[in-house]
Amino acid sequence: MPRLTAGRRVVDSLERGGVRHAFTVPGESFLEVLDALRDSSIRLVATRHEAGAGFMAEGYAQLTGRPAVCLVTRAVGTANLSIALHTARADSAPLVAIAGQVPRSLRGREAFQEADLVSTFGGLCKAAAELDDPATIGEAVAALVRQATDGRPGPVLLSLPEDVLLEEAGEENSTGHATPDAFGVPSAGPETPDREAVATILRRLVTARRPVVLAGAGVLRARAVADLVAFAEAADVPVMSAWRRPDVFPNDSPRYLGSTGLSAPRNVRRQLLDADVVLALGTRLSEVATFEYAVPAETTTLLHVDVEPLPAAPERQASGNEGVERPTAPVEPLPGARPRPPAVSLRADARAFLTSALELLRADPGLRPPDRSGQIAGDRAAYLAASELPETGPRHPGDPVHPASIVGALARRMPPDAIVVTDAGNFAGWAARHLRLPPGARFLGPTSGAMGYALPAAIGAGIAARDVEGRPRRAIALAGDGGLAMLMAELETAVRERLPLTVVAFDNGMYGTIRMHQERAHPGRVAGTDLGRIDFARVAQACGARGIRVEHDRDVDAAICEALEAPGTSLVHALTDPRVLSVDETLPG
Repeated sequence: MPRLTAGRRVVDSLERGGVRHAFTVPGESFLEVLDALRDSSIRLVATRHEAGAGFMAEGYAQLTGRPAVCLVTRAVGTANLSIALHTARADSAPLVAIAGQVPRSLRGREAFQEADLVSTFGGLCKAAAELDDPATIGEAVAALVRQATDGRPGPVLLSLPEDVLLEEAGEENSTGHATPDAFGVPSAGPETPDREAVATILRRLVTARRPVVLAGAGVLRARAVADLVAFAEAADVPVMSAWRRPDVFPNDSPRYLGSTGLSAPRNVRRQLLDADVVLALGTRLSEVATFEYAVPAETTTLLHVDVEPLPAAPERQASGNEGVERPTAPVEPLPGARPRPPAVSLRADARAFLTSALELLRADPGLRPPDRSGQIAGDRAAYLAASELPETGPRHPGDPVHPASIVGALARRMPPDAIVVTDAGNFAGWAARHLRLPPGARFLGPTSGAMGYALPAAIGAGIAARDVEGRPRRAIALAGDGGLAMLMAELETAVRERLPLTVVAFDNGMYGTIRMHQERAHPGRVAGTDLGRIDFARVAQACGARGIRVEHDRDVDAAICEALEAPGTSLVHALTDPRVLSVDETLPG
């Protein structure tokens, strides 16, 4: 029987907590953990880059709500992982980063690959610690991992000196370990929100002239999409989704009015600014989601329900069981402070709030809303018109692919339960504005704006669907040529994992988003944004995937169809028109 080392205790603690997957670029600093994983139920996936490992874990965690583990080595591995830590924090994804550290006797001496991992990278995380007591390491790991899922989920970092992992761990009190539920179901504060606080929010909402619900990923984490649909019908209110969270509400619902943020349909910002009441549910109200904090407008009453809501204006807090909004003088925001403080702030899990709100709406006739069906129908029609794919205009048969052709083909061909994963870049604006998700589809996108995300996150999501949901689901990774090239070696990982995954590469030969800003600031003066061509189709073939090259609009539909129907991993390399900088900007010529 193997010695019970601290390294094995780390794995035991993760296993008892329900962790099922770990992603790694292996390193000699945590060989004891790698060896212990061989004897555990945790499945280990070797990746080609630590950022890829982190994005895989982040995609897995976003899709399931369960924490996934990244294993990296010392300063170099943790530095490569850091972009994924930042992304997991922005996306509220429970990622557990375990970094091997130099032996304790070498600390502070500029040892090989040494850095103070906690102080250097811990600020990107929800919690970070270096664990150097073999006797209590299991309990410490369990406590840190609980922090990844408690309240607002996020990444945690565990720095583990190599020599500590090799020491005898001894016996521990098993009560110190987390249960599977503690890992899989985030704790969000009071299970039952204060009834009067919920009633206050409802009164504001049902008596409003033009109310809107702005829903974010907290609804998805709470598994409350169906509850939100029932609530929108009972309160007779429309729903918008926060940036890169379009799967928070059925896109085919007559109450869905689009998604906020970059490249949003033109009606979205105006309707949010015109709303007299906005209920922000399970969203962080980020800069992009609120159009640079323009939402809420000064004439809008903001109601915020979240596991970590914004603080309300003084004397108006409604948190947990502390009660209700109370009259107070108007509070002016500090100069430059955004967003404006909510009138009511309620700390609650989205599902708990919606359950309580539905009970009140059904029980209290005084909370019956007015008939807004005509108003909502008009707003829905405006959204549908604004999100229709544009006519690409008269194009020469030899012209490069227009991005609208790709999005149109995806809308026609993608499976109804597809997992769509987008990278950062202007190409993503076409899907953000024009791709309406079918019922059952999921959508992942980095609110951090991290390039390189789509391919590895789609791998993590595909693994999650196969191994956690118990069924294969087609993942579709959308990426520009700049972002895809950053981590394209993970194509081999996807092939090795035998995942049904399709990559669509929008290749315009440039860093398109920066070129757009460059053309605005310095028209015609290109510096540093041109890229050479990579034959992504052949790269995919070299990795064992199917690679398809598309150069003209007329061939796009057939290529997308072939790639989606192919078993395993496939890639469509579309040579897109470099004149089309974004959904709103086209260069002349």
